[in-house]
Amino acid sequence: MNIDEIIAKALEEEFEERVEQCFTEQKKHRFSFAYRLWEYKTLRDLRNNRHNSRWTLRKARRIVTAIIIAVSLLIGTTVYAAVVIGRYSFDTKPEYSKLFIDNLSSDKTSFEEYYGLTEENGWKLVNYDIMVNSTMLNYECGEKKVSFCQNIIHEGNMGYINTEKANPEPVSLFEKNDGFILVFREDWCDLYWIYDGYLLDLGGNITKTEAVNLAYSTKNIDF
Repeated sequence: MNIDEIIAKALEEEFEERVEQCFTEQKKHRFSFAYRLWEYKTLRDLRNNRHNSRWTLRKARRIVTAIIIAVSLLIGTTVYAAVVIGRYSFDTKPEYSKLFIDNLSSDKTSFEEYYGLTEENGWKLVNYDIMVNSTMLNYECGEKKVSFCQNIIHEGNMGYINTEKANPEPVSLFEKNDGFILVFREDWCDLYWIYDGYLLDLGGNITKTEAVNLAYSTKNIDF
């Protein structure tokens, strides 16, 4: 019996012992899948009088890691697909999505001016809330109600949008794909767009055409 056969026999006996331990009721230490993969191929090579010096435990771990990443990407693509529109990207979930925006040097880091809707078309500002990184202005025009928001663009999650019954649709207002719209009903939608270094959005019981027209009517306002 040569040295390869001795090593093969020792490894095989140890492998069979571990297999038997796996079927016992006692809780034993369990080797990783990468180790078992390396061990299996090593035993197989020894039985066939082959020796592969490049087949190491580290290489087995890399292979297993690559498999896990590939499966994760496949699941992520089929279940929670990432959506990209211009500078916007969405981490989509069944009922909502996280909104992310690529930062540009032209983005404002503080409020240098405030934007809102013109009251010349019958819209009346009923109340507002001014915060450090965002504003919310509530307007009414007859039976129609709209919330208008202005946000500082920052890294990370910009907030959550309702994508349970609507998917983001690209909109080009002042530049190509500078906005997107969520149409929940024929008479209810939310419109988002980037203007003058800010993220603006408005939504309410208005049509898509009305939302776009309101975006074009946006102007500087004073409180």
